[in-house]
Amino acid sequence: MEENQEQLASQWHSFLQDYFQKLIQEKKDFIISHLEFVKEKKPTQSESISFKETDEYKQAIFEYIKNTIAERPHLEQANFENLHGSLIEEFKNNLINVPDIIIKHQQAARFHIQEQDGFGLKFRKVFKIFFFRMGKLPQHFTNLFRKNKKPIVFWKHQIKAKTLFQRHFLNGFQQTFNEISQEILREFTASLDRLRAYEDLPVDKNQQDFQTEGIGFNEDFFKTIKLNINEKYVQLCEIYDSEFEIAGTIELNDKLLTAKRLEKEYHQYNKKFSKGVHKWNNTIYALFEDWRSELELSALQSFIQESIEGLDLNVAEWNKQLQNNYIHPIEQFLAEAQATFNEHGKTEENIAKKITQVKYITNMQLDKGLIQKMQESLSKNTFLNELDRLEYLVSDRIEKLGTEYVVTKSNQFDGPLDDSELSCISNYELLSFEIEPKLSDKLETLKSVIFQKMGNLLVKVGDIDEIVQYVLSTASNSLDAEADENEARNIIVDGFERAENTAKEVGADFQEIIKNAQIELNEMSAELIQELQKLKANENVSAVKLRISKAKAIQKSEAITQQALDFTMRYYNILKEFALRYYQRAWELKVALSKRFLSATIENEPNRAVSDFLNESNQVIEGLPVIYKKLYAIEPLTDMVLFEGRESEIEKISKAYSAWINGKYASVLITAEKWSGMTSLINYAVKNIKFNIVPIRIELKFNDPDPQVLFNSLSEQLEDGLTDKQAIIDYLNAGKKRIIIFENLQKLFLRKLHGQKSLVEFVDIMTATQKNVFWIGSMSIYTFEYLERSLKMSAFFSYHVPLEPLEDDEISQLIIKRNRISGFKIKFEALEKDANDKKFKKLDDREKQQYLKDRFFKDLNNFAKSNISMALMFWLLSTKNVDDQTIIIRSFKKPDFSFLSSLKSDRVFIVQALIMHDGLNVDQLAIVLSYSKTKAKFLLIELLEDGVLIEKGGQFLVNPIIYRNTVQLLKSKNLL
Repeated sequence: MEENQEQLASQWHSFLQDYFQKLIQEKKDFIISHLEFVKEKKPTQSESISFKETDEYKQAIFEYIKNTIAERPHLEQANFENLHGSLIEEFKNNLINVPDIIIKHQQAARFHIQEQDGFGLKFRKVFKIFFFRMGKLPQHFTNLFRKNKKPIVFWKHQIKAKTLFQRHFLNGFQQTFNEISQEILREFTASLDRLRAYEDLPVDKNQQDFQTEGIGFNEDFFKTIKLNINEKYVQLCEIYDSEFEIAGTIELNDKLLTAKRLEKEYHQYNKKFSKGVHKWNNTIYALFEDWRSELELSALQSFIQESIEGLDLNVAEWNKQLQNNYIHPIEQFLAEAQATFNEHGKTEENIAKKITQVKYITNMQLDKGLIQKMQESLSKNTFLNELDRLEYLVSDRIEKLGTEYVVTKSNQFDGPLDDSELSCISNYELLSFEIEPKLSDKLETLKSVIFQKMGNLLVKVGDIDEIVQYVLSTASNSLDAEADENEARNIIVDGFERAENTAKEVGADFQEIIKNAQIELNEMSAELIQELQKLKANENVSAVKLRISKAKAIQKSEAITQQALDFTMRYYNILKEFALRYYQRAWELKVALSKRFLSATIENEPNRAVSDFLNESNQVIEGLPVIYKKLYAIEPLTDMVLFEGRESEIEKISKAYSAWINGKYASVLITAEKWSGMTSLINYAVKNIKFNIVPIRIELKFNDPDPQVLFNSLSEQLEDGLTDKQAIIDYLNAGKKRIIIFENLQKLFLRKLHGQKSLVEFVDIMTATQKNVFWIGSMSIYTFEYLERSLKMSAFFSYHVPLEPLEDDEISQLIIKRNRISGFKIKFEALEKDANDKKFKKLDDREKQQYLKDRFFKDLNNFAKSNISMALMFWLLSTKNVDDQTIIIRSFKKPDFSFLSSLKSDRVFIVQALIMHDGLNVDQLAIVLSYSKTKAKFLLIELLEDGVLIEKGGQFLVNPIIYRNTVQLLKSKNLL
C-alpha cells in the first residue's frame, strides 16, 4: 500500500470507529432519556398505589412515547445513503486524494506460477512467462559480455488506485457495516424490551442497578464493536494489499474494477442493507406499537378500577348519609314516640291530648320532614346516576382509544420481522364490538333491578308514616268509643313497633341493595379486567379480530340492504306524501268553512275539552313510578351527564368570554322559549368553560319594573348599601373583575307606560361596566322579540346566543339518557297500519324498534319544536304501560288542541300577556291589559279552572302541557 493510501486508509478507519461509536451512543441516549422519564413518572410509594396514580402513570408514558417511531417503516427509509449520508460524504472526500492511476513494476512473483493459482491462470501464466523471457533474451545475451550486468526489469502494471480503494474500503466494508448495524439494532431492541419490562417492575426495584447493568449498550458492547471493526479492517487491508500487487495484471480481472461493476456491487449491498435494517425497523415499530397498545389498555384497566372504586366510595357515603340523616332519626323518633305511651298512671284525657300532640309532631317531623326528605333523596337516583356516569365515563374513555395498532403473530421482538408478519388491530374496535356491549347490558340489567327495588323501597318508606297515622287514628277512635285507656296505649305501642320494624326493614333493604350492587359491580370489574388482560396477548387479539371482521361483513350487508329499503321507501313516501298533502288541504278547507259558517250558532267552550285532556294526562303521569317521573321533571339540570347538544351555543359563550379576557366588550344574551333549557345551558357553561372567576348568579323570580328591585338584587350579591345605579357602577368598575349571570331578564319588563325603565337601568349598568364585568343574561324569546322591535335589544349585547333547534337525534339522546338511568328497557308500540305493512313485517325485531324509534322522535320534535320540557312531558304522556323491566311507548300522536281556537278574544289576550311576560299576578295583568282588577281576577280563575293556566308562587302561567299549541295559536293571530 502506498504511503498516501495507507494514511487515507488509517483516516478512514478512525472515522469508522468514531462513526459507529457515535451511532451506538445515540441509541444509548435515546434509551436513557426514556428511562429517565419512566423513573420520573414512576410512583414513589412502595405500597398502596392508587388506581388513579397508575392510570396517570400509564397515560404519561403513553403520551411520551405516543410519537416515538409512530409511523410504519417504509423500505425507502432504510436506504443506506439516506441513513448514512455523512459517511458517504467522508469517503468521497478521502477518495479525492487517491490518484486515478498508479503505474508500478510488477513483482517477480507475478512471473512465476504460484501454488494457489487456478488452472486457467496457470495456463495464461505459461504464455506470459514465455513472452517475457523471449523479450529479455537480448538482455541476457549482452549481460554475458558485461562486467556490470543490468538487472532484469519486469513489466509495468497500471493500477486503478481510485476504483481499487473504493472496491475495498467502501464496497468491501458494506457487509461488515450491515452486520454491525444489525447488531446495534438488535441490542437497541433488546434494551427497549428491558425498558418496557422495567416500566411494570415494582417500585422498590433498585433503579440504579437497572440503569448501569440492565439498560444495554454498556462498555463491553462498545469494546466488542470496536474490536470487530479492527479485525474486519485488518483483513480488508490485507486483501487490499494483495490486490494492489496484482491489479492491472492477468491475475486480477479488469472487470472487477470497472465503474459499472462497482456501482452494481454497491447497489446490491445497499439493497441487502436496506432489507435488513427495514426488518429491524419493523421489529422496533411493532414493539412500540405493542407497548403503546398495552399502556392504553393498562391505563383503561386502572381507570375502570378507579371509577368503580370511586363509585363504591360515593355510594357508601350516600348510604351513610341516608342512615345517619333519615333512617336512624326515623327509628329514634318512633322509639321516643313509643316510649311516651309506655308510661302508666295517666288519665284518659292526657292520653287523648298526647295522641293529638304526637299526630301534629308526626305530621311535621315525620310526614313532612324525615319521610318526605328521605323519599326525595331516594328519588334523586343517586345510585342510578352513578351507574350511568360510570357507563358514560367508560364509554367515553373507550371512544378515545387508538383506532389502529400493529400486532405480530409471534409477539416476539428478538429478531427482524418481515412486512407480512405485521397486521393491524384497533383497541377501540376490540372493546366496542364485544366488551363494551357486554358491560352496557350488565349495567342496564343492574340498573333495572335497582330501579325496581328502589321503587319498592319508596313504597315501604311511605308505609311508615301511614302505619303511624293509622295507629294514632285507631287509638283516638277507641277512646271516643269509651275503650279502656290501656287498650288504646297497647294499640299505639304495637303500632309503633310495627312502624319501627318497617323502618329497620327499610334500612336493611337499602343496605342489601347497596351490597348486592357492589358485589355485582366488583364481579363486572373483575370480568372486564380479565378481558382486558386477554387482549394484551396477540393470540387472543387475532381471534377477536376474526370475529370483528365477520361482524363488520354482516353490518355491511345489513347496511346495503337497509340502503336499498330506504331508497325504495323514500320514493314511496314522496308519492304517498304528495297524495296525502292535497287530501289534508281539502279536509282543512272543509273544516275551516264549517267553523266559519257554524261558529255563530255553535259555542265551543274549551273548559270541558281541556279538563278531559288534563285529567287523562295526569292519570298517565301519576301511574308512572316516582323515580321515573323525577327523571323527566321540568327543572334545570344539575347533573351534566344528562346534558345533550348545544355545542354551538357553548362555543359562542366561550368565544365571548375569551374576547372579554382580551379586553373587548363581550356581553352575552341567551334567548329561548320557556322550558327550552336556558338554565341548564348556563349550568353546563359554568361547569365546562374554564372561567377563572366564580360567577355571581342572580335569578329574577317575579315581574317588577321598579328599578329599585334591580338595585336591591345586585346589592344583595355585591355589597349592602348600593342603593342606586351610580353606586353600583362605581363599585363594579372599582373592584376586581367579575362574571355576573342575570337570568330571566324579562322579569324587569312590564308592558305599560314606563314599564321598560328597570330594563333600561340594567342596560345602563351593563354597558358602563362591561370592561370589568363579563355579563351573561337570559330572556324569553317572546319578550326579546317584542323588545327588539321597540328597543333594538340585541344592540346592547355583543353576543346574541339564541338556542338553535335541536336535531331529532339530540332530542332522542336526551330522553334515552334519562331512561338509561332508570334501567327500564324501552319498547315502541307499532300502529295498526304497521302490522299491515309488508315491508315493516319483513324487518326483524331490532330493525322494527329502530324504525319506530326514529319515527317517534321525528314526530315528537316536529311537535315540541326543540322545547326540551315539552319533549320530556309528552314522552311521559306517550307511556302506555310499565312493568318490572319494560316501558311500552305508544306511537306519538300529536294532541288535538283545536279547542284552544275557540277561546274568546279577552282570554287570548290574557295568555298572550302571560307568555310575553313569563307569568303575571292579578294586579300586573290588570295593568298590562287595562282591565279592572275584578275582571282580570275572574278571567284568570276561569282559565285556571279550565286548565289553560296554572298558578305558581302567586303568578299565573300557561299550562306547560298546552304551551306549545298556545304559542302556535298566538302566532297564527299575529300576537307573537
